[in-house]
Amino acid sequence: MKNSILVISDQQEQNYTAILQAAELASAYDCNLHIVSFCHENLRGINDIEQAKRKVIHNLHELNAHKLVNTLQGKVDYNFETVWEKDIHTWVSHYVHEHKPYMVVKTGHRSEALFYTPTDWHLLRECNVPMLIAADHKWQKARNVLATIDLETEIGDKKQLNGKVLRNASIIAKHINAELHIAYAVPFSPLLRKLGIIDKDKLEDEHKTDLKEQLSLLAQSYGIQPDHIHIKAGQVDKVLTSIAADCNASIVVVGTIGRAGLDQKLIGNTAESILALLKTDVLAIKP
Repeated sequence: MKNSILVISDQQEQNYTAILQAAELASAYDCNLHIVSFCHENLRGINDIEQAKRKVIHNLHELNAHKLVNTLQGKVDYNFETVWEKDIHTWVSHYVHEHKPYMVVKTGHRSEALFYTPTDWHLLRECNVPMLIAADHKWQKARNVLATIDLETEIGDKKQLNGKVLRNASIIAKHINAELHIAYAVPFSPLLRKLGIIDKDKLEDEHKTDLKEQLSLLAQSYGIQPDHIHIKAGQVDKVLTSIAADCNASIVVVGTIGRAGLDQKLIGNTAESILALLKTDVLAIKP
């Protein structure tokens, strides 16, 4: 039996961004799609609430089922359900625990000033399978895949997570015929540079020299061109966003640790910053 990808369908979305992206991923990973559309309305004052619920669910299900046939056009095997639920992230968490899909895909909604919705954040932090937030607006000409890893970690779990990030990024890059890039952000204080205590360029060169053997092994293992491995010093969120733009990334694959959010270098305000700035799909991988 094939694995499945759980897709959270957005009622407000016109172009089915998440569903089309999930169809690409289903082909890459040889999975089926399980598409769920959520609805919830205030039915206060209605005599037969259960009948009203059934009617709303039925009408939305029929409408969306017709749209899905026209959208997917036989691209992938899928099933579809409409669920009456206000607390989406809790429903998804229960579904993931019970059915163990390979991945969850959802469209992310945010602007430069407004970060992801609470539902997106809950899913990123709590979902125990890979989570893809599909961008509703992308950089123009974006096509390549960027894997962000910690090249200097000595922690076993993080080393394994690096491998999972690279494997998933490689699978996607091969499937969409894109170039694979790797990024490592060297933590660096702008204040120390301003005071003349640290030379940014020298720091980057030192890391490239120290990691030369490891970089060569990565290039051989994943068929990555040497100039597609990027090591830059600076604020992590700004560095990774800059690299993603420079290499025309359409998807950024990141490692996440635990329930507190993204890896220690991408936590709290930093996590919000990079996810708000990136105009790409973001695939969050857990150990």
